[in-house]
Amino acid sequence: MSDAKAKWQRQEQAVRATQMAFDLSSEVQKSIKKQAIDQELTPSDMIRKILGLEVKSKKTRQRLSFNLSNEEIELLAARFEVPADDKRAVKQRVAELLIEQAKFS
Repeated sequence: MSDAKAKWQRQEQAVRATQMAFDLSSEVQKSIKKQAIDQELTPSDMIRKILGLEVKSKKTRQRLSFNLSNEEIELLAARFEVPADDKRAVKQRVAELLIEQAKFS
């Protein structure tokens, strides 16, 4: 079977998958998310593991992300005393601050 045909068949199966969502208490959600982080899995893969289902994805590198408006970038640039148009410098300073915060928690 050609690679393209096999890929198409996998995509077709994924489209047919059924997504399930659960309204669980915040404590249950936090517990599952913490377990997932500790095992370097996504929350969905952690649920699959709890259910004894195959976990297909590789361990993930957990990323933190959030959105900033242009005004917020300017505020942070002023706070960190870097040029407002240097988003890379702002990002670096935010990362340093988050690392310091993690050390004290």
